[in-house]
Amino acid sequence: MKMIIEAHLVDDEGQTERVQLAAINRELTTDPLGMSLAEGKAVLAAAQQYLVARQCQSIASAHAHCERCEAMLGLKGWHRRQIRTVFGAINVQSPRVRHCRCAGNAAGASFSPLVHVVPTSVTPELEYLQVRWAAHLSYAAATMLLSEVLPITDAISVSGVKRRVRVVGAALEQGGQAAASVERRPAAVGERESEPTLTALAVDSAWLKHCDPPRQQGRNVNLVAGRACFEDGHTRVYSYVHNQVPSAAGRLDLFLAASGVNPATRVTVLTDGAGEFEKAAKGCAQPMCHILDWFHIAMKFKSAERSVFGCEQIDSLERQDIESEVRSAKWLVWHGKASKAVARLKALDGKLSARPQYEGSTLWWNLRKAACYIRDNPGLVNYARRHHKGLPVSSSIAESAVNQVVSLRMAKKRQMRWSDEGAHLLAQVRVHEINGELRPRAIPFPLPSPRPTHDPGWDAYLMLNAA
Repeated sequence: MKMIIEAHLVDDEGQTERVQLAAINRELTTDPLGMSLAEGKAVLAAAQQYLVARQCQSIASAHAHCERCEAMLGLKGWHRRQIRTVFGAINVQSPRVRHCRCAGNAAGASFSPLVHVVPTSVTPELEYLQVRWAAHLSYAAATMLLSEVLPITDAISVSGVKRRVRVVGAALEQGGQAAASVERRPAAVGERESEPTLTALAVDSAWLKHCDPPRQQGRNVNLVAGRACFEDGHTRVYSYVHNQVPSAAGRLDLFLAASGVNPATRVTVLTDGAGEFEKAAKGCAQPMCHILDWFHIAMKFKSAERSVFGCEQIDSLERQDIESEVRSAKWLVWHGKASKAVARLKALDGKLSARPQYEGSTLWWNLRKAACYIRDNPGLVNYARRHHKGLPVSSSIAESAVNQVVSLRMAKKRQMRWSDEGAHLLAQVRVHEINGELRPRAIPFPLPSPRPTHDPGWDAYLMLNAA
């Protein structure tokens, strides 16, 4: 059996042009079912070659006349141009057209219509696929995956994917900085009803291996990642390399503005008291309310509870009572009674201090550490009430953002080294992909409608392009 796949092109005048794309030979009893992967790639590549050639011909015809005075434009010459698409690299004939003098252009000035349509010789769909998969996989793995399923072996490379990620990341970064220069105005009363309600914000950082030469061994890349949680359940993340932005606080203001948060809204921030968020938000214009992370509070009490069973100064019969006292102090903090919890811990410590060799023991150290941690951090609230309302009480949302943005792609189980700029640009691409905001870039400008040229130079070009 022989199957012939053809394409029919019907123009506006009703004329039909037929071209054979592929011919597949099959034995019904011995060969496998359907087309093979190689045959499918060949069909897609042939259809793409035919379609792109006709589109380039139409683009050339559309720029044969001046848009101002309708005069015929001169054809300076043509050259071969390679356009990389999702179904292979296509070589086409690209004309170079002289500008019309009606707009005050200099004599001899010319332009290429295809350069305006595809400035980088890469179609937006192929650029989108490269960047999206490179945001999840290594550059080599993303290249191998795309080459396996699409006929683009000659259209992409590992270095090309890396360049695409940097170009798109720089474009996203430039767009974000342009948005930051726009003045944020307080929303009107009628607009506040549609604003998303921010329930919590948390920021954390990670360290990546730097690709410095041997003379600067030990240097790392400090990458900051944060997550904002909203009342309707959706979240948004942002990330940047610390020394690649002029102001960390300005970066946070930009992120909140892009998320639709009103500049006068008070933002609830979950911190662990380690100062990471203070470094990322110092000087931020948004009013903020700091809440101490419950996870780190619970870990302090957990260490104290475990120390009870290893303390030699406590009998086995009273260990359960002392552990119950520590647990009761923890639940006092959970219900927003931090002062009572500190008083209970101090009372327990004073009760045990009379015993010999108690001071300096692990239990003595952990009890005092828990009491000082609660006393020195003012951001304590009624965690039980927040939990019952479905609001976050832990900075795990920031740690998950670090894992999602940084660890799974750049650090965890991957022996990768990064430059500050490379990590920063990839983080922008990955953040937009996680937030669902990564889209193919549009064609720069709408094309004029093609019209007949009736010019010997143009006719020769179109005949050559059709051939």
